[in-house]
Amino acid sequence: MSEGLEVFLTFLRLGLISFGGGMANLPEMARTLIANGWVTPQQFADGFALGQFVPGPNMLAVVFYGLSAAGPVGALGALLGMFLPGAAGAVVLVHGWRWMARARWSRALRKALVPVSMGLSLSMLLVLVELGMDKPWSFAAMALATLLIYRGANILAVMLGGGVLGLSVSLLWG
Repeated sequence: MSEGLEVFLTFLRLGLISFGGGMANLPEMARTLIANGWVTPQQFADGFALGQFVPGPNMLAVVFYGLSAAGPVGALGALLGMFLPGAAGAVVLVHGWRWMARARWSRALRKALVPVSMGLSLSMLLVLVELGMDKPWSFAAMALATLLIYRGANILAVMLGGGVLGLSVSLLWG
């Protein structure tokens, strides 16, 4: 099987299990991509950060991951694999929305998925903390940023300060 097709099928599987958005399956994505040797843990964290930074869907990091795995063909395969299931599902839902809104099972399913999505969100947070907190000062910086934002500090100022702090620390201590 060609590398591009393997990347497409991997991201298609990830796209199909992305209930609640692509970030819901971030732990599975990290496990799969790192196990396949397509990215290192640091590259996964960096790709995720870049994907959050650029405008557009929050899972644009898959382009970076696909590019790392199989070049431009892998980038396209990852993009299509990740977003085709959601796009197809949205088309189906738009056409069946009225029927689903009246169906009792649909309301029950939506209520049942709340704790599932909360658990998936918590697992995503734990993976990001595990991948991003690789230095002793990282946790202290995160706690300080959380406190500052909670106390009403400007989020952009906190982000810029964190970036400057991170760059300074990495330049000084590598």
